[in-house]
Amino acid sequence: MALQQDSMPIPERVRLVIALTEVNSRYLRGENRCAGAEIELACALACEQREGATPDRTRDIVQLRVRLDASENELLAIEAERDWLENELANFDTAEPSKKPGEWQ
Repeated sequence: MALQQDSMPIPERVRLVIALTEVNSRYLRGENRCAGAEIELACALACEQREGATPDRTRDIVQLRVRLDASENELLAIEAERDWLENELANFDTAEPSKKPGEWQ
């Protein structure tokens, strides 16, 4: 019985919902990475202000800014993917207006 279920095709709407769920999960992880980089950068800048600049601190701050920029860019890419999936799902739902949610296949 399990083999039959594994070989059954997944309806398109379900694929879209699964993909959207995965994108939302990636977005939340990305937000956490971004928040972590922001906290580390704020701490490094406070340390630099309190104790003065050193070559190591300057290097660390540059690396943290690069990491924060990369995290923010990743979030933008994920947002664009999420927007696309949301539009696809909305288009799918409006293309099948006569069906109830349990009937989408």
